[in-house]
Amino acid sequence: MKGNCYEAAGRYMMSHSSKKGSLRLVHGEVTGQGALEGVKYGHAWVEDGNNVIDVSNGRDIRMPKAIYYALGQIRDNVHRYTPQEFTDKIMKHEHWGPWDLKTSTGL
Repeated sequence: MKGNCYEAAGRYMMSHSSKKGSLRLVHGEVTGQGALEGVKYGHAWVEDGNNVIDVSNGRDIRMPKAIYYALGQIRDNVHRYTPQEFTDKIMKHEHWGPWDLKTSTGL
Protein backbone atom coordinates (compact mmCIF):
# COMPACT_ATOMS: atom_id res chain seq x y z
CA MET A 1 0.00 0.00 0.00
CA LYS A 2 2.18 2.81 -1.28
CA GLY A 3 1.05 6.30 -1.97
CA ASN A 4 1.99 9.91 -1.55
CA CYS A 5 -1.13 11.21 0.17
CA TYR A 6 0.58 12.82 3.16
CA GLU A 7 3.15 14.65 1.07
CA ALA A 8 0.68 15.55 -1.69
CA ALA A 9 -1.88 17.00 0.75
CA GLY A 10 0.86 18.88 2.60
CA ARG A 11 2.29 20.33 -0.60
CA TYR A 12 -1.22 21.37 -1.65
CA MET A 13 -1.59 23.25 1.64
CA MET A 14 1.76 24.95 1.14
CA SER A 15 1.09 25.97 -2.46
CA HIS A 16 -2.36 27.46 -1.87
CA SER A 17 -1.33 30.17 0.54
CA SER A 18 -4.01 32.57 -0.69
CA LYS A 19 -6.70 30.18 0.62
CA LYS A 20 -4.85 29.00 3.71
CA GLY A 21 -7.36 30.56 6.08
CA SER A 22 -10.12 28.24 4.89
CA LEU A 23 -8.04 25.12 4.26
CA ARG A 24 -7.56 22.26 6.71
CA LEU A 25 -5.13 19.40 6.27
CA VAL A 26 -6.78 16.16 7.35
CA HIS A 27 -5.27 12.81 8.35
CA GLY A 28 -7.88 10.13 8.85
CA GLU A 29 -8.72 6.45 8.75
CA VAL A 30 -10.53 5.42 5.56
CA THR A 31 -11.89 2.12 4.31
CA GLY A 32 -10.52 1.10 0.94
CA GLN A 33 -12.34 0.36 -2.29
CA GLY A 34 -11.41 -1.78 -5.29
CA ALA A 35 -8.29 -3.83 -4.59
CA LEU A 36 -8.27 -2.48 -1.02
CA GLU A 37 -11.96 -3.06 -0.39
CA GLY A 38 -12.69 -3.32 3.32
CA VAL A 39 -9.12 -2.52 4.41
CA LYS A 40 -8.82 0.37 6.88
CA TYR A 41 -5.76 2.56 6.44
CA GLY A 42 -4.44 6.06 7.04
CA HIS A 43 -4.96 8.69 4.38
CA ALA A 44 -4.53 12.44 3.95
CA TRP A 45 -6.61 15.05 2.13
CA VAL A 46 -7.46 18.74 2.33
CA GLU A 47 -10.79 20.27 3.28
CA ASP A 48 -11.95 23.65 2.06
CA GLY A 49 -15.15 24.30 3.98
CA ASN A 50 -17.58 21.54 3.03
CA ASN A 51 -15.47 20.32 0.10
CA VAL A 52 -12.66 17.78 -0.05
CA ILE A 53 -9.59 18.00 -2.27
CA ASP A 54 -7.61 14.77 -2.69
CA VAL A 55 -4.49 15.17 -4.82
CA SER A 56 -2.78 11.91 -3.87
CA ASN A 57 -1.08 9.78 -6.51
CA GLY A 58 -1.52 12.39 -9.24
CA ARG A 59 -5.28 12.62 -8.84
CA ASP A 60 -7.34 15.77 -8.47
CA ILE A 61 -10.50 14.60 -6.73
CA ARG A 62 -12.85 17.34 -5.56
CA MET A 63 -16.22 16.61 -4.07
CA PRO A 64 -18.53 17.51 -1.23
CA LYS A 65 -17.19 16.39 2.13
CA ALA A 66 -20.35 14.37 2.93
CA ILE A 67 -19.93 12.24 -0.21
CA TYR A 68 -16.19 11.74 0.29
CA TYR A 69 -16.74 10.67 3.91
CA ALA A 70 -19.53 8.28 2.89
CA LEU A 71 -17.43 6.67 0.12
CA GLY A 72 -14.41 6.26 2.41
CA GLN A 73 -16.52 5.19 5.37
CA ILE A 74 -14.74 7.89 7.35
CA ARG A 75 -16.01 8.09 10.91
CA ASP A 76 -14.39 9.72 13.91
CA ASN A 77 -10.72 8.79 13.58
CA VAL A 78 -9.83 12.10 11.93
CA HIS A 79 -7.27 14.79 12.76
CA ARG A 80 -7.67 18.27 11.24
CA TYR A 81 -4.87 20.81 11.15
CA THR A 82 -5.12 24.55 10.59
CA PRO A 83 -2.40 26.08 8.42
CA GLN A 84 -0.47 27.10 11.54
CA GLU A 85 -0.84 23.68 13.16
CA PHE A 86 0.32 22.09 9.89
CA THR A 87 3.41 24.31 9.84
CA ASP A 88 4.14 23.52 13.50
CA LYS A 89 3.84 19.74 12.91
CA ILE A 90 6.13 19.84 9.85
CA MET A 91 8.74 21.81 11.78
CA LYS A 92 8.55 19.53 14.82
CA HIS A 93 8.49 16.13 13.11
CA GLU A 94 10.38 16.95 9.88
CA HIS A 95 8.11 14.71 7.80
CA TRP A 96 4.72 14.93 6.08
CA GLY A 97 2.87 12.68 8.53
CA PRO A 98 0.92 11.07 9.87
CA TRP A 99 1.64 12.72 13.19
CA ASP A 100 -1.28 11.88 15.49
CA LEU A 101 -3.27 9.29 13.54
CA LYS A 102 -3.38 5.73 14.85
CA THR A 103 -5.42 3.35 12.68
CA SER A 104 -7.14 0.17 13.78
CA THR A 105 -4.98 -1.87 11.36
CA GLY A 106 -1.70 -0.01 11.77
CA LEU A 107 -1.71 0.83 8.06
